[in-house]
Amino acid sequence: MEIKDVISLHEDFLADFGFKLEKNSLHYVKETPKGKQMIFFHHTQHEEVSYLEYHLGIRLDEVENIVHRFLPSLGDYKERSITLVETLDRIDKEMPRRFLVENDIEINEVIKTLENFLVKKGFKFLDTYSDGNNLEIFFNEDPSKPIVTQNFTYRSARGITLCTLFNPSEYQKTKKKYLDLLNEKQVTPFTLASFINLMDYLEHLKS
Repeated sequence: MEIKDVISLHEDFLADFGFKLEKNSLHYVKETPKGKQMIFFHHTQHEEVSYLEYHLGIRLDEVENIVHRFLPSLGDYKERSITLVETLDRIDKEMPRRFLVENDIEINEVIKTLENFLVKKGFKFLDTYSDGNNLEIFFNEDPSKPIVTQNFTYRSARGITLCTLFNPSEYQKTKKKYLDLLNEKQVTPFTLASFINLMDYLEHLKS
């Protein structure tokens, strides 16, 4: 079965929860007051089997619009970028990172498993972290803890921006943590300069 056919099988279920299929990207998207929630797919085809992976995403428009002033992005990427992406197994340890599908009959079981996960945990995760205060905690409670779906350059930029917008009293402490980690990781001078320029912008924004 083609991936676009698999994706379309979710349409009625997700429509009941306010998600619409974007035909160009093949993502399911739900608008929120501050941005978007997304459910999207990765499909890897091998000779006799395929792997199907689902990701949940949250975009806060204000965060992305600020971050992409200072990070290199191609074309309209800042309009499409996602603040947080998580895999199913990071949300629920009992879920697989991806599903092995050997034939079309198994697709129905995968869909049933995903829909059950979304009802029990997935939609709650999306709603919880669409709140900027909660997302700030997710990023900044432990800045050294990896977010596996994004590199540290983007994670640090989003983390310090979220801190400025939603937890400004912790800004100085969070700023030091990120600067220490960037130096520890020996990032390029360009990356460090971009972060410093972002902080300068945010500090003027606060005042």
